[in-house]
Amino acid sequence: LTHPIPHISVGVVMATPKKQKLENGNAGIPPMVTGGTVSWERHGAPFFSMGEGTLRVPMQMHQAHRQKLCQALRARGLEGDAVVLLQGGEELSVYDTDTNWDFKQESNFQYLFGVKEPGCFAALRVRDAHGVLCIPRMEKMYEAWCGPVKPPAWFAKAYGVEAAHVDELSEVLEKLGAKELLVLQGDPNRDSGLQLAEPSFQGKEKFKVSTQGSQILWDEINECRAVKDDDELKVLQWVNDVSSSAHVETMRRMRGGQREHLAEATFKYQAALRGCFRVGYNCICGSGRRNAILHYGHAAEPNSEKVAPDSLRLLDMGAEYHGYSADVTCTFPVSGRFSVPQKVVYEAVWDAVQAVEHKLRPGVSYKDMHRLSQRVLLERMVAAGLFVGSVDEMMSAGLMFHFMPHGLGHQLGLDVHDVGGYAPGSFRKDDPSIKENLRCGRELKENMVITVEPGFYFIDYLIEEALASSKGKFINKEKLYEFWPSVGGVRIEDDVVITAEGCRVLTCVPRTVAEIEAVMGGAEWQVSSACCRSYTAE
Repeated sequence: LTHPIPHISVGVVMATPKKQKLENGNAGIPPMVTGGTVSWERHGAPFFSMGEGTLRVPMQMHQAHRQKLCQALRARGLEGDAVVLLQGGEELSVYDTDTNWDFKQESNFQYLFGVKEPGCFAALRVRDAHGVLCIPRMEKMYEAWCGPVKPPAWFAKAYGVEAAHVDELSEVLEKLGAKELLVLQGDPNRDSGLQLAEPSFQGKEKFKVSTQGSQILWDEINECRAVKDDDELKVLQWVNDVSSSAHVETMRRMRGGQREHLAEATFKYQAALRGCFRVGYNCICGSGRRNAILHYGHAAEPNSEKVAPDSLRLLDMGAEYHGYSADVTCTFPVSGRFSVPQKVVYEAVWDAVQAVEHKLRPGVSYKDMHRLSQRVLLERMVAAGLFVGSVDEMMSAGLMFHFMPHGLGHQLGLDVHDVGGYAPGSFRKDDPSIKENLRCGRELKENMVITVEPGFYFIDYLIEEALASSKGKFINKEKLYEFWPSVGGVRIEDDVVITAEGCRVLTCVPRTVAEIEAVMGGAEWQVSSACCRSYTAE
């Protein structure tokens, strides 16, 4: 490596863990060591890790999640013979081929059981939070292609639950005393509008699926996932530290004349070196005017253009670990120095970030924080001469929609746009006063993890719409044409945990103009949780 990997301080235990050994019955031949990401402490407790020097995530965390959910369900009047039935993710073929899409566990299944294998079911008795994991029954030939066939006893030891085979699921439910099944069939996901399919298994006709109970389950598991426990916060700090280090290393390597996708490749490599072999979403690696494409980097626009030497880069990338994702955006000049228009817009966005983070605390409405970020951006752009007139009138007219069409932020966790952005029974469409796509519009609670990501973009059609409407009177066209081509777009995105009296920023990257220019010029940058900013709400 030409650059050493920066130290990441997250309390990692370095002792060599135990691995579960599967007996192979061959005398004199040592058993094969398997288990992959699951290992055991010396006292027998299982944990997830990606090897030496990476964070250990105790499987006890998922047991605590099962207890938390069942306690919430009992408080809603669900107990007795009620059993939660979950279906884990399945491996999916790439169209009609014999290869598969990259597997990712279904997030609710991951939250409650932490299981990495596909094709599983799980049952959870509400009365006492007793869980049973049901695994596929594999044929012997599986060993030749995919490795040892692990018995239910291995899964029980690895995940801390009773284990059986999927073809025994009906018997398992009967033994649990299930007469009423609760499945994840409530409201659609508030971001995608999609719903999970209802679990299907042999013998299902013997059990009743409760529609009312399933809606309660959907609401309560979302609320449970929205408020993180201490173990989850350690994981989210870890992925932020890894993402921060990878972002800094990527910034240092960016040059004019490169293709944009080299940023994506560099980030993924740097994150993998630190134990995060997955990212939580498609990497957004724009440059110049393409920074204004909010979700750039998809199949039709795959981070493929050439980077101009005087342009800004907007890199939105987050590492993933044990299913939990970071979501971090850095904007910086490829040349190492901001031009005057670039600096003006960048510092306006940074002011909006700081204004919001100084106000965050339990009980604050994130809708109010969204409006605060809009107001700060308008005030800064009036001061810069881009906008003219009354900020109050601009707010009433909705001018900022044309320059920041997205919301201020969203919940973060097992999904990059995590559940719980709105309280049960509430939806984005309920508040027509906010035109932007605000994914979090509720009062905040302690230990919620959210993103703070204001931005300012020069999006062609939105600007043309504004100029053609009554809002055009607020825009100084001379300044607009000065800023439009040289800036493209700026976004700054922090991951933030709400504390009892304010918030703590999990992300640790250069943020001020001086910090960015220094790091681009070769200055050291130490990533550790100790350097993360904390605020007591004003």
